[in-house]
Amino acid sequence: MNLVIINGPCGVGKSTVASALHQTMPLSLLVDIDAIRRQISGYREHADESNRFSFLLVLAMIDAYMQTGHDVIVEKMMFDETRLDRMIALAKQRNAHVTEVILWASKDVVLKRAADRGYREDGLLTPEKCERFWNEMNELKAKRPHATIIDVEDLSPDEVVERVKTAIEA
Repeated sequence: MNLVIINGPCGVGKSTVASALHQTMPLSLLVDIDAIRRQISGYREHADESNRFSFLLVLAMIDAYMQTGHDVIVEKMMFDETRLDRMIALAKQRNAHVTEVILWASKDVVLKRAADRGYREDGLLTPEKCERFWNEMNELKAKRPHATIIDVEDLSPDEVVERVKTAIEA
C-alpha cells in the first residue's frame, strides 16, 4: 500500500501525471485537494477556513481509504511542511510506503506554461502568484531531502509517470 504525494509549482503537470498514474494503480484513490475545497460553499470568501477544512477532509479520506489496503495519490501544490508531514505520518501509521514527489521545471518554463494555459479573469492564479509559488516551492525543495525531484522540462507526461513509478518502487 502506497501514499504518493505529487507536488510542484504551477504548470508542471501535477494533475496530468496524477491522473495517468491513478489509471495504472488498480483501486487507488486520487485525491484532488482543490476539488475538495471547491465543494465547500464560499471557499473563496473564506479562504483560510476552507483551506483548513479541506485538509482535514483529506486526512480523513487518506486514513479511511488506507483501511481498505489500497493506494492513495494526493495531488496538490503544497508548501506547508507540517501538512505534508501529517499526511506522511498518517500513512506510516497505516504501514504504507510513502513516496513524495516534486515535479520541477525552471521558472521561465513554469511561467510560460501558466501563461499559455491562460489566466482567467475570475481566477485565483495570477502571473505574480505563479512566480511567488515557484519561489516558495524552490525553498521547500531544499527542505525535503526524502522527496524525489523530477525535472519535467524535457519529458513527456508518460515519461514523468514512469519516473514516478520508479520512485514508488525504490
